[in-house]
Amino acid sequence: MKKVLLFTAFVFATMAVSSQSTKKVLFIGNSYTAANNLPLMVSEMANSTGDILIYDSYTPGGFRFMDHATNSTTLSKISSDNWDYVTLQGQSQETSLSQSQMEIEVFPYVEALSNAIRTNNECSQPLFYMTWGRKDGDAQNCAIRPWVCTYEEMDDVIKATYSYLAETNQSELAPAGAVWRYIRENHPNFPLYSSDGSHPSLAGSYAVACAFYAMIYKKDPTFISWNSSLDENQANIIKAAAKTIVYDEIANWDFTEKPVADFTEEIIGSEVSFSNTSSNFHSIYWDFGDGYNSTETNPVHTYNEGGVYNISQTIAYCGKSATKTKTIEVPLLNIDKFQKEQISIYPNPATDKLFVNLDNNYQNIEVSIFDIYGKKLLNLKLENKNSFKLNLSNLDSSIYTFTLRTENAKFIRKIIIK
Repeated sequence: MKKVLLFTAFVFATMAVSSQSTKKVLFIGNSYTAANNLPLMVSEMANSTGDILIYDSYTPGGFRFMDHATNSTTLSKISSDNWDYVTLQGQSQETSLSQSQMEIEVFPYVEALSNAIRTNNECSQPLFYMTWGRKDGDAQNCAIRPWVCTYEEMDDVIKATYSYLAETNQSELAPAGAVWRYIRENHPNFPLYSSDGSHPSLAGSYAVACAFYAMIYKKDPTFISWNSSLDENQANIIKAAAKTIVYDEIANWDFTEKPVADFTEEIIGSEVSFSNTSSNFHSIYWDFGDGYNSTETNPVHTYNEGGVYNISQTIAYCGKSATKTKTIEVPLLNIDKFQKEQISIYPNPATDKLFVNLDNNYQNIEVSIFDIYGKKLLNLKLENKNSFKLNLSNLDSSIYTFTLRTENAKFIRKIIIK
């Protein structure tokens, strides 16, 4: 029994415009993430803009990257779902250690966590939580690490470390510390810190949550209507800072591999062979510029008319897409069209057979049938014929293009197979 072809328009999820976006995020960190229930704050922000956050967290106090990388609960949570993001936050001082110390105590464990995230799901992204320098620097370690003696110096090295971690692990970065720096410079008395001069206050966590919202949903945080218990002025200052630092510069915080669309083509008469040379893609969509398209990796397309065509190739990889466009010229086909009385094809709609009658015997007949994507499904070459039949039993119910060519004429018609 012939299967019914269900045709669904090819749409990339990354290209679809939707008022609602659902993301799954696992928050891995310590008390900086746990403070003021950061995951819940991001969820409330998402709800206020019509988005949804499905989340879990694991935030034992004082945990370092090395602790999480070898912790069974952390690794179990990473493998428990197909997360869109797994946030990674280190202990507040470990990203300001010496380079040599971080090479032993930080970098290998961050790499192990990133690998565990992607082993669970190829498209899960580590999302690093850039923290900040302590309010007055790290007095406890100033003597042995003079680069942490002031807020600015400590903040510089923390920013550099998190940027390096995101870049080397081809990940994204939520630059909360950079938002804090902007607020401190433009609103010096803004209450970002709790009383210990290290952990975030409610306003500080709200700033972190805005940075995460902008990176997770790739949306402008000034549209967030949930202000927690902050007054409107405070909330607006924070949202504006997150827009300036994160949303307006979002490409600067994304170190992931990007899909790169590219292709070559070979034109032989009316037939064009396309060779995909793209990198980093899961799906592919071709528009041949004549109303036909394809999702094959390396399609071959036959044009019914000569002329100039704009070809576009769009690829998608883990929520990101890229498009390559090119103009090609197909040689004009210098042959006449069959007149109506010279050829008949029947029945149309057809079932398993299609009959073709010509007004005369023709040499070098070429018959082809193309699907709705322009893919050639049948090709026959016949000699000295004026009638013949085609077996259509292997074709699904759909609309096809039938073409017949001789040395001097061509015939094109849409046919329906039931």
